[in-house]
Amino acid sequence: MGAALWLGAPQLVCATGHALTSTGGVRSEFTITKLADERYFVVSSGAAERYDGDYLNKMKPADGSVDIRNITTSRGTLVVAGPRSRDVLSRLTDTPLDNDNFPWLTARTIEVGLAPDVYALRVNFVGDLGWELHHPIEYQHHIFDRLLEAGEEFGLGQVGMRAMESLRIEKSYRMWGTDLTPEYSLLEAGLDRFARMNKPDFNGKAALERQLAEGLANRFVTLEVADTTDADGWGNEPLFLPGGEMIGRATAGVYGHYVQKTLALGYVQSAHADIGTELEIEILGERKTAKIIPESPYDPDNNSLRG
Repeated sequence: MGAALWLGAPQLVCATGHALTSTGGVRSEFTITKLADERYFVVSSGAAERYDGDYLNKMKPADGSVDIRNITTSRGTLVVAGPRSRDVLSRLTDTPLDNDNFPWLTARTIEVGLAPDVYALRVNFVGDLGWELHHPIEYQHHIFDRLLEAGEEFGLGQVGMRAMESLRIEKSYRMWGTDLTPEYSLLEAGLDRFARMNKPDFNGKAALERQLAEGLANRFVTLEVADTTDADGWGNEPLFLPGGEMIGRATAGVYGHYVQKTLALGYVQSAHADIGTELEIEILGERKTAKIIPESPYDPDNNSLRG
């Protein structure tokens, strides 16, 4: 899981966690914020509300020591992100937003305009400075309107899922349900930093231990695709050795507007996963040259996120 420091009571721990299958595959992914001792705010994909709700309720202790409350319909989410997001949000809250008081991977309960009890998480899925604002749903229109007003002088604009897809792939961020699935293990997904193998036990630990001992069958890679014209990858495109056998598949693809390159994410057999390896990807029936590149083509040191 990610880490954050306690710097006084108002600052909260914000982290990422994964629920694994018995084979070490990624069943679910959560953002977890510690609101108080023994009280947590857990967020997963909106499409997985019933899927994850069912899982969490089945997994909670039978002794009644854990209570789970679904607040999906009582809280909305808005994300303000980008290099001027601090300037925009600071117009609407008295909470200090500088790095000393509100560092990356932390959270606070703040007021935004007239909206109280907003869980502000300094995390996002687009790879830049920004906050997720999880707010009482009845204040959503108010917060939205105030953000647009405050952002006008900074050129604030609205973006949708296609823009987010481009931005997250430029950071090699894995999407649950496409890049993260039960089919591939947490280690194959390159997320070994989230696996605390020194824990006494957890679901999937034995499978991960076997993979560490025997080696991984597949590895997650980031690809730069050449010679595209009017089509980029989308996901599930086959990956081949040049002129040869299929050795993997893409899980997502997009044009990266900031890096100005066509990119793809995917899994390949471990023997062919080295940086610089040249492959081929089939897009709309045509094979294009693809090269494995280091993760996070944009801002690999996370300077924007920490800014």
